[in-house]
Amino acid sequence: MNRKLIGLAVLAAGAAAALAASAVPGGSIPASGTPISGITARAEAYATPDSAAETGRAAAVSECMAAAGYDFAPAVNTYTVDFHSNIGFKRLDVASAKASGYASLQPASPHEAAAGSEDAKLWADPAFVLAFSGPQTEDNMVTVNGAGTYGGGCGGEAAKRIYGSVENYVLATGVAMNSLNSAASAAASDSGFEKAIDSWKTCMAESPYANFRSPADAVSAGQAAGGQNEFKIAVTDATCREQVNFHGQLDALLDKYLTTRMQQLEPEITKVTGIRRQAVDRAAELRSGRD
Repeated sequence: MNRKLIGLAVLAAGAAAALAASAVPGGSIPASGTPISGITARAEAYATPDSAAETGRAAAVSECMAAAGYDFAPAVNTYTVDFHSNIGFKRLDVASAKASGYASLQPASPHEAAAGSEDAKLWADPAFVLAFSGPQTEDNMVTVNGAGTYGGGCGGEAAKRIYGSVENYVLATGVAMNSLNSAASAAASDSGFEKAIDSWKTCMAESPYANFRSPADAVSAGQAAGGQNEFKIAVTDATCREQVNFHGQLDALLDKYLTTRMQQLEPEITKVTGIRRQAVDRAAELRSGRD
């Protein structure tokens, strides 16, 4: 029987869940003596899965699942890497704070389905899971540098169809996402990290929220307060971030360590760039074949 399962979030299809990625150790990352200004943005782009390739993979999953008897449209992996978020302070500007308080800081990726929801029922169906991922056994797990996913079923077939192999898929998504974490961690241990926070605290000391120790305190308090109080806290927080160039300070700090790590990873970055370019081409071919 054909089962209509359209528009449900795929909890095991994207790098958020099916890609059971662990942090890829990079060792102790030293600060570069000649940091490349702006490399943080380039590093975030590299660590973020390619949206066109991921759109193609989702389409390939849908086609495969249809052949297995499921009318299923998986959500496209739209995860975007933000190293400011990784070290505790997702970017916030005054315009966003005025428009939506702290709403822009909410995670965009799908999370585990709520108990009893249609998504939960879907992934609780052994037949569906088998069709999607194949047997969930160690023998069916494909891992690269500590990141991995099940290589069977429609998920595996779609990865091969778009990325050329499941290994390529893991390398171009989970491994790339995790390969720069060590640089972000090193930046958070730099003395400049506390200096950036202190500059924000000095600004906030002149506001009604002088007791906040960091932007994380402001976010927590604002989200707990809700309503107009959230907006007041968020706008004050964002105003101080802009006045002391808080995120600019973090970018400069991250640049020092990401310069080193990106240089260490040059051969891998070249390989991933090629894999993604071919994946985008295959996704375009799949799309043109469906039009």
